[in-house]
Parts: sequence; C-alpha cells; structure tokens
Amino acid sequence: MHAAVADPRAQIGAADAVLVCTPEYAGALPGALKNLLEWTVGDGGTYRKPIGWINASGPAAPTGGADAHESLRKVLGYVHAEIVEAACTRIPLTRNDVGADGTIADPTARETIVETLASLARHATAREPE
Repeated sequence: MHAAVADPRAQIGAADAVLVCTPEYAGALPGALKNLLEWTVGDGGTYRKPIGWINASGPAAPTGGADAHESLRKVLGYVHAEIVEAACTRIPLTRNDVGADGTIADPTARETIVETLASLARHATAREPE
C-alpha cells in the first residue's frame, strides 16, 4: 500500500478521536476526504471512533456547509464511526478573519474551536476501553 494511503490510515487508527475540518465542495465532501474515510473501512480504523467536525465557511455560503456535513455523516455511518454531536460545529468566518499565518483572531471563533475540541476530548476520555 502506498504511503499516501497507509500513513493517514495508521494515524486515524491510532488516534483516540478524530476532528475533521472540511469545506463543502460542489455540494458535498471533497473527493479526497471521502476516499480517505473509505480507506478506513478495510482496517476498521474508524469503527466506533469518536469523530467530530468543524466547518469554517463564510457567512454568505449558500448552505453553510450543511451539504458537506450531510455527506460526512453518511460516510461516517458506513465506516461505523461514532459521531459526537457536541463536537460538530459550524463557525462562520471569512478569509479576512484568518491571518496570513493561519491564526484566527476573532475571540468568539477561537472559543468555539476550543469548546468543540474539549467536547471531543471529554467524550473520548469518558469512553469505556475497547
């Protein structure tokens, strides 16, 4: 198996939880992300794995990423992931909200990101060991 597939599969499999940040592309998930998630079917890397997501689309986005979230939810169902609803968040941002270094200066957005990560971490640590 090529390293471009094997490495991310191994990282997902070894993680206690996964947080996905994806844009909506043509009304769904980007194909590369969908493929990555599909590659976890064979090794069970996402089986019962706590997963959340952040969508940081602009306030003017037609669906605010809802179609990407719907696609993501469907794919995660097929790979038997455990969707952590408290760790599924939409953060309306524009390109101007993101600095040249990738930092988000808006305190509300930063707080929402921290809360989302904390929710996912709490859920992952509270689970019974497999």
